[in-house]
Amino acid sequence: LAYPLLIFSTMTTLCFIAPKMYTGNANFKTGTGFLLARWKPTIWYFGPAVMLRNLCVALIGVAYPSDGVAQLVLASTILSIYATAQSTQAPWRNKTLNRVDTVLTITVAVLCMFLLTIVPMDDSEEVRMERYRPYVIFFFVFALLTMLGMMVYAILYLLGKIGGSKGAAENATKTLLDAVRQMHFQIQSQAITEEKICERVGQFLTLEEQTTFASLLQWTLQEVFNATAHDGSTKGSKSTRRLSMNMGSSAERHERDRRASLSKSTESQEKAVPEKA
Repeated sequence: LAYPLLIFSTMTTLCFIAPKMYTGNANFKTGTGFLLARWKPTIWYFGPAVMLRNLCVALIGVAYPSDGVAQLVLASTILSIYATAQSTQAPWRNKTLNRVDTVLTITVAVLCMFLLTIVPMDDSEEVRMERYRPYVIFFFVFALLTMLGMMVYAILYLLGKIGGSKGAAENATKTLLDAVRQMHFQIQSQAITEEKICERVGQFLTLEEQTTFASLLQWTLQEVFNATAHDGSTKGSKSTRRLSMNMGSSAERHERDRRASLSKSTESQEKAVPEKA
């Protein structure tokens, strides 16, 4: 038992330190590719969940070596819990793999439930009640606590005690605007090309996440600025047009400054050549 637990703890530790070690460390990235490359970058930690599922299923025979009913019940329970986590997180990079994994896990869990009908029950009812009573009580109490927690959350949300605040939403929007301005400035100053940006974004965002992000930006342009992401035309109010003009004039000013600095450097180099000659 110590051997699988040691491996599981090691893999969990690697996932824990991955956010600090993955970027800029080629050796760590190569060595942990089998553990992290399968999942979305935002859900890099899902590898230990799969390992824990496999470990729990393997230990069922150790916990109940001669009780077929207990084995099937525990297997169905473990797979159902994993299917819940997998369907809510959708960790795979490919959307099809998320669907296949969820359907396959639920199918095996349901199969275990139906196999209970053909497993012989040699123990008496009293023995089975004594053996399975802790599991029944645990899941019954867990279900009641979940319902109670949902009611408390709904009440607090209606009262405005929890949930996203207006300040947090404004800060998130300001962060997005700063990122867009910085990206625009970097492209205009030719510090980084659009191709390089696309390449770097593709390294940590999946195609699905990139498509979602692009759709959100397009909707923002249409609803806030009455513009499209293709032609950049604005047809909104005076304040909207003024904002667009300010953004355009700022970009043009940066471009003029860049060209002026390039022309000055070129002239100085041309003057320096005859002096050397």
